[in-house]
Amino acid sequence: MAPLHDYYQILNLPFASTSSGFTKQQLKLAYHKALLKHHPDKADKASTVTPTTDPSSTTAIALPSDSPHHPQPDAPRPIYTIDQITTAYKTLSDPHLRADYDRALRLDRSTAAAREKTATVFHTGLEVVDLEDLECDEDAACWYRGCRCGDARGFCVEESDLEREAEHGEIVVGCRGCSLWMKVLFAVAEDT
Repeated sequence: MAPLHDYYQILNLPFASTSSGFTKQQLKLAYHKALLKHHPDKADKASTVTPTTDPSSTTAIALPSDSPHHPQPDAPRPIYTIDQITTAYKTLSDPHLRADYDRALRLDRSTAAAREKTATVFHTGLEVVDLEDLECDEDAACWYRGCRCGDARGFCVEESDLEREAEHGEIVVGCRGCSLWMKVLFAVAEDT
């Protein structure tokens, strides 16, 4: 499933999962500002972002300057097409379309966050060894192995690392001298 376009970001409006909505004037003003900001002929003149406010209200819809909706001056600014801006405006203007869109956006954001949490990291050059295959330095309470990059103790596993990963019975360590990785398998000795 492709990620949704963030219509709130396109129109430079804040998204709150419990938001009650914006007035028609606020949406229309945000729509016009987005059109001006992203119009090829007007983009340079509209590069400064001003807060969106409702003239009949004292509530501003401005976002903090560190918000992703207000990029920093040196950050590349996303460019949106007229069609994307119009679709965003039409969707957020219609209460039913907006409710459906908000539901889909929340689902998209939660699945993206879940993917980031459970993503497995792929390490190039991963070698799998047993803890017994490593040299033991009892004074330093660590096990080590040389790497092909030339570092004699490139892969180093300390006892505290093993204790931390005791539940899993394996630990992945990177070489201190290059980008290679090694998975060390071990078993915890039972105290009897």
